[in-house]
Amino acid sequence: MEGVVMYKTTLYIPTSTTLSLSLSSLFPLLSHSPQFFLHLVTMSGIQQAMSLLIASFHKYSGKDGDKLTLSKAELKELLQAELGEMLGKASDKSAVDRIFKDLDSNKDNTVDFKEYVTLVSCLTVMCNEFFIKK
Repeated sequence: MEGVVMYKTTLYIPTSTTLSLSLSSLFPLLSHSPQFFLHLVTMSGIQQAMSLLIASFHKYSGKDGDKLTLSKAELKELLQAELGEMLGKASDKSAVDRIFKDLDSNKDNTVDFKEYVTLVSCLTVMCNEFFIKK
């Protein structure tokens, strides 16, 4: 594992697939935002992980403008605070630039939630592969 290069695993996620589940069926407490997080303990592990991914994204998004996207500075802050140990070189400007460029698939100079989840998914796959090989 070498610095930030490790997130380069390719994941094939069908973009045309539509889910027949509604958010309210996945998260029945979503419409009651404050209670939603209070009842986090009653959620399944996957629902908790999803909630934490969403909360982590929004903790950093919007500081430099659009609350639905991450600027390069916001992404750097998120990488350092949330994934610093895993990425190793998250404080290296050129490494952050490469990650940002690779994540920004629509080239709008921001990282939206879908692009952020791609990073988390790739890192999760790589961690799984690492532990399987041990």
